[in-house]
Amino acid sequence: MKFEVYTDESYITDERYRSIAAFSYNADQRTAIHNELNEILHHSNVREFKWSKLSNAKYKICALKLINFILKNITKYDIRIDVLTWDTYDSRHKVKNRDDQANFERLFFHLLKTCCKKRPKNSIWDIYPDQRHGIDWDTVNTCLNAEGNKREFQSSLFGDFYSDPYYQIHRFSEIDSTKEPCCHIADLFAGLSVFSINSYSKYKKWVLQNQPSLFETETEAVDVSNSEQVRFEVMQKFNTKCKNLKLGVSLDRNQCFLTYDHKKPINFWWYKPQHQHDKAPKK
Repeated sequence: MKFEVYTDESYITDERYRSIAAFSYNADQRTAIHNELNEILHHSNVREFKWSKLSNAKYKICALKLINFILKNITKYDIRIDVLTWDTYDSRHKVKNRDDQANFERLFFHLLKTCCKKRPKNSIWDIYPDQRHGIDWDTVNTCLNAEGNKREFQSSLFGDFYSDPYYQIHRFSEIDSTKEPCCHIADLFAGLSVFSINSYSKYKKWVLQNQPSLFETETEAVDVSNSEQVRFEVMQKFNTKCKNLKLGVSLDRNQCFLTYDHKKPINFWWYKPQHQHDKAPKK
C-alpha cells in the first residue's frame, strides 16, 4: 500500500508547549482529498487556513468544515491525524543552551516513525513537511529510512524468519504550505492541541457559563476575547463529535486533548522523556 503524509507545526517559537501534526491517508485518494479540501477553502473564502488566523466567523466556519471533512471520511480515505506535543519545561527540554532546531528534527523523526508504523508493514510513503529554515531534512530522511528498513526476527512452527520492513520512503520533499491544503489540516490540529492545554481552565468556565440549566446556579463569570470565543466553539464541537464517534479522544481527564489508544485514527500524543538521560540536544 502507498500513503502520503503532510506535516505542519504550531506554537513552535518561544512557547512552553509546542506541537507537530501529521495528516496521512491512502495515496489512491489523493485527488479526491485535495479536490474536496480546495472546495471547502474556496467556498469559505479562505486562501490558507492557519490556526493563528482563527479569530472570526469566516475562519470558524472553515475550521468546522475541515474538521467535519476529516471525521466524515476517516474510514473512506483511510485517514490518520497524529499530533505530537511536548513541554519545554519538562526534564528533557529544560536544559541550558537547548538547540530547538535540532530538537525539532528529533521530535519530527519520532512523530513520522510512529505515524508510518501505524500502517501495514512494507507500505510505501511520500512525506511532505512544511518548509522550515535551518532543518537538516536530509539527515531526518536518512534516519527515517534506516528505521523503516529494520526487520523483526520472528520464530514460528515453520522456522525462523525476518518480517517485512516497517515501511519504505519513496519521496521526501519539503513543500510550501500555502499551496497545499493538506498542510492546513495539519496546522489546524497542531494548533488545537496546544490551545487545549493553554486554555483548558478558561474553556471549562466558558462551557459552564453557556450551558443551559433548569436551575439557577452560580458560575464564575468569564470574559473571553473574540478569538477565544471562536476557538472555544471549535474546540467544543470537535470534542463532541469525537465522543459521538467513539474515537477515544479525551479532553477533560488530562485537561487537554489526549488519545490513550494510539492506534485510533485521531491520535493526540504527548512526548514524555524516555529515561533520565533523554535530553534535548544543545547548541
